[in-house]
Amino acid sequence: MKGLVRHAESTPCLVAPVYSQTDIETEPESNTYFDKYERDVKLVCRAGKPIERCRIRLPGSTEPYDTSSLPAGVTSYGSLTDGECGVKLARLSVERTGKFVCLVTIGGQEFEKAIVYGIRTAPQPTELKISKHTNLVDGGIRANQTLKAKCISRLGLPAANLTWMMDGKPIEERFLKPAQITDELQNGRLMQTVFQEVNIYLTPEENGKTLVCHASHPALTNPQRSVLPLNVKFAPLEYPHILIDQLPKSGSAMVNVTIHANPQPVTRWTVNGRLIKEGESVDMYQAYIPHATAKAGEYTVLLKNNDCADEHASLFTLEATNILGTQTYVVKAVLVNDEGENAVDERLKDDSNGSTFWLISVWTFFCSMLATRLL
Repeated sequence: MKGLVRHAESTPCLVAPVYSQTDIETEPESNTYFDKYERDVKLVCRAGKPIERCRIRLPGSTEPYDTSSLPAGVTSYGSLTDGECGVKLARLSVERTGKFVCLVTIGGQEFEKAIVYGIRTAPQPTELKISKHTNLVDGGIRANQTLKAKCISRLGLPAANLTWMMDGKPIEERFLKPAQITDELQNGRLMQTVFQEVNIYLTPEENGKTLVCHASHPALTNPQRSVLPLNVKFAPLEYPHILIDQLPKSGSAMVNVTIHANPQPVTRWTVNGRLIKEGESVDMYQAYIPHATAKAGEYTVLLKNNDCADEHASLFTLEATNILGTQTYVVKAVLVNDEGENAVDERLKDDSNGSTFWLISVWTFFCSMLATRLL
């Protein structure tokens, strides 16, 4: 007869949960910064269960203190029975900032938890720099390229918070790279420097705008700001369809064209074979030097016919040149009907041989003396 084999019944084994230092909370949290000379600063570790022993390691010390033998200006804080181990600093000073460590004994095992803290320190003035690879021309930035600009806020504690604006409007996140923070030792103190880069494609539309970096910090009443005026350089821009009303048959008249360029262009007109440079007069025609308007890179260019009865031109050519290029504008005088609508033959829109046209106004002066006074 075969022997019977008995299997022992399994019995549940109750194991107490393992306690770890991750169960210890701190007040305040690590990386907290206080005002300079702040009083009664409390640094506390909370274990959530009774503590058998509490020891403290203060910034600048290598050996821990028992709560009964703390240095001057530091007193014990918290109840071991309530699971608290901490200190209260009578007055915060540079010597008393850094890394605070509490060493607590629970169930015969020692655990430690740290609080890194410091004094709020305002950063140095904000810097705004552009990449050394930026294509510069005539003291400005050439249009149609990506501008890489970097904002730097040095030696603050904690690091400043950086924000970017373009002409008072926030720059979209997609144009910004993540902010980077580095630690730097300054006079024995660990300070923080933050920098961030923005990448913006510049066109003539950005000329005259301002790029601003703000650095906000709890030690500052108002944010620091660094401003980069955008002086964007570009050749004179072309415009479609320059059409004007027919000039009067007598008196004087002014042809008025608005162009965009940076730097300011040099202009000259061609009328019925005559070349009239800016600032000069030829026969009945007088060409004025371009006048800058209130908008950056915008200029008004005027040509005056002092005697329309002597010549009644219908086609004008304006050439504008700066160091970045030349643009030619063909201006046609066309008939306007009684309703004030353009009565030009549609074929005129396509006979420019590549030139472009733009409908603009004509200033007409039938009294030359009045025209002179207005100018």
